[in-house]
Amino acid sequence: MTQTMTMTNNSKATALRTHTCGELNASHAGQTVTLAGWMDAKRNHGGVLFVNLRDLYGVTQVVAAPGSPVFQAAEEAKSEYALQVTGKVTLRPGENANKNMPTGEIELQAAEIKILNVSQPLPFDLGEHAGVNEDTRLKYRFLDLRRPRMAKNLVLRSRLSQVIRNYLYGLDFNEIETPLLTRSTPEGARDFVVPSRNNPGEFYALPQSPQQFKQVLMMSGMDRYFQLARNFRDEELRSDRQPEHTQIDLEMSFVDEQDIAKVVEGMMKDVFAYLGEEISAPFPEMEFSDVMLKYGSDKPDLRYALEIKDCSDIFKASGFKVFSGALAEGGAVRAIKGEGGAVFSRGDMDKLTELVKKLGAKGLVWLRFKDGKWDSPTLKFISEAEQAALKDRLEVKDGDAVFIAADKPSVAAPCLGALRNDLIARLKPAKLKKWAFLWVRHFPLLEKDAESGNWTFTHNPFTAPLPEEAHKLDTDPGNVRSCQYDLVLNGVELGSGSVRNHSRAMQEKIFGLMGYDKEQVQKRFGMIVNAMDFGAPPHGGIGMGYDRLIGIICGTDSIRDVIAFPKTTSGACLMSDAPSVIDEKQLKELHLKITE
Repeated sequence: MTQTMTMTNNSKATALRTHTCGELNASHAGQTVTLAGWMDAKRNHGGVLFVNLRDLYGVTQVVAAPGSPVFQAAEEAKSEYALQVTGKVTLRPGENANKNMPTGEIELQAAEIKILNVSQPLPFDLGEHAGVNEDTRLKYRFLDLRRPRMAKNLVLRSRLSQVIRNYLYGLDFNEIETPLLTRSTPEGARDFVVPSRNNPGEFYALPQSPQQFKQVLMMSGMDRYFQLARNFRDEELRSDRQPEHTQIDLEMSFVDEQDIAKVVEGMMKDVFAYLGEEISAPFPEMEFSDVMLKYGSDKPDLRYALEIKDCSDIFKASGFKVFSGALAEGGAVRAIKGEGGAVFSRGDMDKLTELVKKLGAKGLVWLRFKDGKWDSPTLKFISEAEQAALKDRLEVKDGDAVFIAADKPSVAAPCLGALRNDLIARLKPAKLKKWAFLWVRHFPLLEKDAESGNWTFTHNPFTAPLPEEAHKLDTDPGNVRSCQYDLVLNGVELGSGSVRNHSRAMQEKIFGLMGYDKEQVQKRFGMIVNAMDFGAPPHGGIGMGYDRLIGIICGTDSIRDVIAFPKTTSGACLMSDAPSVIDEKQLKELHLKITE
């Protein structure tokens, strides 16, 4: 059938369509157009067939009248058939208009329907609320990505990468690619390794981050570098962790911590402005020691007001041995209030107690304040003066509950931090804000490795100590704070960075504390320490989890929902059947042999 089509200057027009399924509206009424897409749904109303035609951009209702030349083709079409439809755009009768969808005022009176391809019966319903096993979704990911929610996530991801690039180009950053085949270096996780055919018995490693290369770029005089970098870590997987992920990676020369913060905050403002959201900067910041005391976590969710209070002074003369014993051993007594927590049953309290015990606490003391008085199995051990002081310190009101941990600060803090998260999930307190950013600064530079007994880095081995504390590396390395900072958003560690060492002497001193001699340093880190010998500039940067950022913005519990082709928690791609065995010829070329 020959049709006269009204062509458009729309950049999405192609040989098979004049418009997309999401752009037609009342202004197109009377035009003859051609659409192409998938049959999303079909309804028969009084013999008239209504077909929802869907593409990435939206849905248009197509009408096939009984007795028309296209009726048989519309009848034959089934879910996910690829169709091309030509017809005239008409206004829907007033009562049938759907104001909730962009194309809801119009419909397409089909004059020609061409089936471009057929579909097998679907393994699962593509409806947005279809309860389908995630493994099935990942096996048929090409179908899963047709679902509007999933498609929207990937389109948003693409658009925000453009926003980020434009912002950084505007600040004279240079986008530079770094190698994916490099050497294995200790950076905190297990490497993925790749055998070298040309160098039998030797292996490349996929980068856990571009850390050393981006520092070398600063030493090469590139001044400002970025890339949306692919990182690879062979570690245990969970909802916010994948074996390969994308990082917004930045590095700058001749800067301090605040210079880097300004760039990152400006970038986040542009990202959220694209979403129609206004965020304020500078972001709040806290010392690592303070954030652990106040929230029990280095990534607190500051959308909520719950705070941990130190109550050691209240109980310094307590007759309760749980408190007095902990204080006598140099511990602390800390408490957190659960607003409305008095509704918790004894069973609920037992579950919360088990939560902190799993994290190393000896137990949990709890009190409920109901009808103007305290209720607790341990109330008899707490004096009236202590009860009054506790009520005042935590601003307890009727219906609240208080939870107390008495232990070493290193135990009490994370236990109450985990309890805080549990209380937020259970009690659902009011949010103070929608987007809560926080800089956490000056982590300890080093900590003891449990296995070797040597000092090891808390973030990465290239972080510089605070200049005013560097002298303590000779006498008290465990109490040296670093120029390390994390960016937290809504309780998620979004990014981590630091001002780096640019002096070989300082870098080798830190490596020495970690147990590396000069020969080992040269073997493992020669590229970067050699570059430090030739006028390496002061520099610093940050790497931010792009998948996590998009996941937070999209409101998904798993970053798998914002990655096109993710892996399962076992590291498998169910669609491509990776990883897989390789044949004997390939093994022989690589000088490898598989053993049981």
